Amino acid sequence: MDKKEEIKLIKRLVAFCILMENNDGIIYKAPTYVLEKYRAIVESRHDEPEVFLDVFNQAKFKNYMERWLKEND
Repeated sequence: MDKKEEIKLIKRLVAFCILMENNDGIIYKAPTYVLEKYRAIVESRHDEPEVFLDVFNQAKFKNYMERWLKEND
C-alpha cells in the first residue's frame, strides 16, 4: 500500500472510530449499526469520509488530521 492509499484508509478508519465513540461508545451500538456505518465509511469510494459526520464530529476529525497527518497533506 502506498502512502496516499494509507492516508485514505486512516481517514476512513478515524471517521468510523469517531462515530463509534458517540453516545457512550461502541458498547451501546447494535452490531447491525456498527456494520452499516463500517460499510458506509470504510468501504465507500468517497475520498472525503468526514462528509459522513455531523458538524461537531467533523471538527473532531479535522483536529485529528491536523495533529497526526498535518505533514502528509
